[in-house]
Amino acid sequence: MVSGLLSLSGVRFEAQESINFVVRNQSVTRIDNRLFGHFLERASWGEPGPETSLEPGTDQIQPAAVDLMRQMKIPLLRFPGGTDVDYIDWRDLISNVPGRDADRPVTIGYTGEEITNQFGLDEYFQLRDLLEVETILVVNFLDAVSRKLPLEEAALRAAGLLAYANAPVGSTLPAGMPDWPAVRRANGHPEPYQVEYIQIGNETWLGGFRKRVREGTELSDPTDLAEWYLQCLKAYIRAIDAVDPRVELIIDGTLGQGMERIVLADPIIRSRVKYVAFHSYAPGHIRDVKREGEPVASGDLRAADWWKAWVAMPGYFSESGVNQAVANHTGFAQSLGYQVAVTEWNWNGWGFEDLEPPPTIDWPLASGLGAAGFLNGLMRHGNEVAIACQSMLVGASWDITSIRVDPTAQTPPYFLPQGQITQFYSNHHGANLLSVESSEVPRYRQPFDMGWARSPGSDIALIDLVATADERMIYVHAINRSFNQDLSIALDLSDFPAIGSAVTHHLFSERQPAAPASQRLHAGEITAKSLPTQGQKLQVKLPQRSVSILEIPRA
Repeated sequence: MVSGLLSLSGVRFEAQESINFVVRNQSVTRIDNRLFGHFLERASWGEPGPETSLEPGTDQIQPAAVDLMRQMKIPLLRFPGGTDVDYIDWRDLISNVPGRDADRPVTIGYTGEEITNQFGLDEYFQLRDLLEVETILVVNFLDAVSRKLPLEEAALRAAGLLAYANAPVGSTLPAGMPDWPAVRRANGHPEPYQVEYIQIGNETWLGGFRKRVREGTELSDPTDLAEWYLQCLKAYIRAIDAVDPRVELIIDGTLGQGMERIVLADPIIRSRVKYVAFHSYAPGHIRDVKREGEPVASGDLRAADWWKAWVAMPGYFSESGVNQAVANHTGFAQSLGYQVAVTEWNWNGWGFEDLEPPPTIDWPLASGLGAAGFLNGLMRHGNEVAIACQSMLVGASWDITSIRVDPTAQTPPYFLPQGQITQFYSNHHGANLLSVESSEVPRYRQPFDMGWARSPGSDIALIDLVATADERMIYVHAINRSFNQDLSIALDLSDFPAIGSAVTHHLFSERQPAAPASQRLHAGEITAKSLPTQGQKLQVKLPQRSVSILEIPRA
């Protein structure tokens, strides 16, 4: 029975027909569990993150928030920044620094605003141990490349953070370096913390970072700047290796003005640096909207227009209309043998309420579907992307926190949709990406530019589907981007010897009943039900505005 026709980009689609997908018993690539990592940022200019998430009167994150973190099955955390990291001194995050008062100071961040250091390095590592995660520590690179400090001093200071974290008590340290392992012991932790990764600098391509480099060096030619960056990176690598040559290194994959083509191609960098970092946020600050490059009044957009734009970000889209995450940026780095670390990403938008008129639909649920699309894109490129960190894990003010807390601890913490989706995927995915074939998936045109997000160059698939598997289960991750239409899919699993008799349909969809106005960001819920199977073919309804994960047992 046909309830209606959709006409999308020339594809005429009977709304009650099933869209066909064939899942092959063929692994395309491995899925690294580190794709579901998170960023525990302390941002002085508006979201102190863990600093505002503490149990009152303590230096520990609220236990209820930690419980939610455990539910997320986080494999890896990035700490402590972020933009601030290139403007602050890591020593502010610990007590008993030689030559200072024993207590920690208040830090002035990159915009001149203050942030306390109640939740510092030792408190982070206590949380790390509770969650049993790996760690990326980010070190200040701007002090060196802007010549704020002499190069060797800046490199030695940055490597001091690694010495505090990883060097055993009694280690021989580089000349001139304080005895950081002894300081760690004085702070109550004689054993090394064993950090796995160091990232050198953060978003070195940003205008503010590059402006300070130009002012400090008086260099403007990209080749000269690239050679200076190389000199600085090599000094940092020498200092880091003198402390712990086992730690894996991450540097930016984009430097601006094409400088990465010189820096990443350097043989010393290629031999020592394992990962290059790319970041992806959308839509950003919305001041206006354009259609095909021309300004358009926000009031001209219907609710469905907003929705279809929001669920198609962040990430790059292929000609088939599915999300490919950062695949459009990584080709050069991959050609040189680097692995990719997407050390910051999220659906991140603000300013909608300032438009005249504002959108007639709210964005939180759409942000969850946008995040799911990006995760599908990351998994599609599991052979290239090894690490990803959703930004940011916990906080009280920015609308990208995975977990929203009340600083007074009077109301329980809860998930925002972006983090809820990453929790959803982290709990339900396999270690191998499977080959999937499809035909005539309906698509729609998304013509709007808003904020940082440009209209994709291709039409967007209404259903974005990937399949993963482990030894026990096949997982089908399916997004229905439709604003107002349930869609049915027919899954052909006949390539597998057999499947189990019951399938679990996990579903992220709009919360029912809706959250109170004070918690409007708490927009999604996750439910589950069992579906019967008939042989090796499944018919599944994907509700409008939803993300489904089907768990299909291998017989």
